[in-house]
Amino acid sequence: MFKSIVVAFDGSPHSSKALEVAAVMAAEQNAKLGIAYVIDVSHMNVPDEVREMGEIEHIIDPKPSMPVDFGRAPTSTLSSMADLSAQSDRALFQYSEFLLEQAENSARHCGATQIDSRALQGDAAEEIVAYARDQSADLIVCGNRGFGKLKTLLLGSTSHKIAQMAECSCMTVK
Repeated sequence: MFKSIVVAFDGSPHSSKALEVAAVMAAEQNAKLGIAYVIDVSHMNVPDEVREMGEIEHIIDPKPSMPVDFGRAPTSTLSSMADLSAQSDRALFQYSEFLLEQAENSARHCGATQIDSRALQGDAAEEIVAYARDQSADLIVCGNRGFGKLKTLLLGSTSHKIAQMAECSCMTVK
């Protein structure tokens, strides 16, 4: 019935269950399995009003209240900060590679044999739907909940957004 299945994976318990369901289906139907992990950096640019609400509700940690004038910072400090930012980006991609390797191993353990995994960057729902389109997927499987508390509270769940945007069938696993 399905020739290509894409699963959204972020390492959360719900996405792990979705991965298991998708991998078993792929194995049973000899389908290709695409595993997508999305690095979402949008939380770093939350509007001040939204951040304040998240802080009040204890959903996100408060940002430092001390104003900083980076124009007065020594060049060595700015250089160190740039190095840290680059290291942070590398760490995010290394973490995604580690998660995807674990996901692939789990999928193989469930019997899936044709596996493609990708680390993507951007809005999770948009990237997963685009990846599914690129893979000619006829099913997207995702967990009911992931790790994004603040964004879910304000904008609705990624799984709901995927279901609205996708051109193929979607399955939400609880």
